[in-house]
Amino acid sequence: MQPFSYTRVQEGNTAITTVAQDAAISFIAGGTDLIGLIKDGVQTPKQVVDINSLPLAEVEVDADNKIRIGALAKLSDVARYPTVKNSYPVISQAILESASPQLRNMATVGGNLLQRVRCNYFRDPVFPCNRRNAGTSCPAIDGYNRMHAILGTSESCIATHPSDLAVALVALDAVLCLHGTTVQR
Repeated sequence: MQPFSYTRVQEGNTAITTVAQDAAISFIAGGTDLIGLIKDGVQTPKQVVDINSLPLAEVEVDADNKIRIGALAKLSDVARYPTVKNSYPVISQAILESASPQLRNMATVGGNLLQRVRCNYFRDPVFPCNRRNAGTSCPAIDGYNRMHAILGTSESCIATHPSDLAVALVALDAVLCLHGTTVQR
């Protein structure tokens, strides 16, 4: 594992500006995906920016019984939230099926939606991978690919998105509100 520096931020714009300045700087909250990627040598950040102090962990319900889930809300808290369980059970069920209780207690909603693919080729730096280094190839296309996509693939990658929560949110036509330095559509 490569050494890296650690910074805890108290303000969202500081976090965004810090990470936007260099691709070798990463956010960390629950760390359930990032730490594994660092240990495996797939990601080698020179700095990690801890965003746990930001006010993004709330689950709120408005007058129309619509929910707003913060990016730092723990998966276990969201799955147990009464309105989620009663009015949006697909969210609760997706979370409860997605990981062990220990991971759900640490993992955040934002991290779950942004987690990296579970492709064995992606997660082993010995192999080339278009997701890690564009233009290097995708060994899964012609190699071992039992757990990969059969629909919606591209010529460059056939890995599937690993988030069960993302599927539930798509089914509910959820809207994501993002903050950053650029707008992409």
